[in-house]
Amino acid sequence: MAALNQQVLRQGIEVIRRLADGQYVSVPEGLAHSGAGAHFRHIYDYYRCFLRDVEGGRIDYDLRDRDPDFEADRTHAIACLGLLVERLDTVFGDALAGRGPDTELEAKMDAVGDAGEDGHWNRTTVKRELRFLVSHTIHHYALIAVILKLQGFDCGPDFGVAPSTIEYWKQAGS
Repeated sequence: MAALNQQVLRQGIEVIRRLADGQYVSVPEGLAHSGAGAHFRHIYDYYRCFLRDVEGGRIDYDLRDRDPDFEADRTHAIACLGLLVERLDTVFGDALAGRGPDTELEAKMDAVGDAGEDGHWNRTTVKRELRFLVSHTIHHYALIAVILKLQGFDCGPDFGVAPSTIEYWKQAGS
């Protein structure tokens, strides 16, 4: 069920492996306040929220543990992302106890400073949240690709591009 999520996370792991330490943490002048490591950490945070909360049926993306080591240490980041990939293999047998992709959940992502409050919950499903996580990850990969390109690093042509766009390019002969 989470094969695409795992594939996309592995893509990030491969980019991190190829980076120099300085590229991972550097924030190019004129770009917000986040380097590649901070964006990778943000992706990791969202997956951790999903895995932490899916069993209880209410995923709160606002209650994130921001691991500063993740955004500063490539080795730590690679290990953590690798564990996420493994955990996605087991979560559906363990946490969901046989429930499938259409299992209903509630999710919250307010991003307005009221983390932990009881409002703004939205109905969703496991499948929808997994798709959201892929989309969210690819969006941040696109930002990471720009940050790294400004440092002379090429992430590759498919990094930060949606699978549907890649498929379209193939069909169009681009």
